[in-house]
Amino acid sequence: MQSIVRFWRPLCLCQFAVLLLIYTFLSLTSSPGDHVPVYNDKVMHFVGYLVAGISITFALPNLPGWQRLLILVAYSSGIEVAQHFMPPRTFSWLDILANVTGAATGLLLIELARRLAPRWSQTLLQNS
Repeated sequence: MQSIVRFWRPLCLCQFAVLLLIYTFLSLTSSPGDHVPVYNDKVMHFVGYLVAGISITFALPNLPGWQRLLILVAYSSGIEVAQHFMPPRTFSWLDILANVTGAATGLLLIELARRLAPRWSQTLLQNS
């Protein structure tokens, strides 16, 4: 058990980094539909950043929630600005809104889990 605890935080950091690499690739490729099926664009943005909000909490649990949200907002905004310069992709305020709403929801779900299951959250979100 002790060896699992020792590797938990590095694994969480790695999974968050891989998540950002995947999001960056899919966001900056000219046609993401070639790699994943595209359903409702805004729902996909929301769900993707909901996962990112949860992921960043496991990777960086000691950062205040507003800082974790700020990191995801800055990342999302940077991706949208980059898309402006990569036709046929375009900048979209609605994509940023869906991303921010998803990230905030993910962070709120983790906070709810912390309050409802304090032993679980203490184990998974503790310092390594």
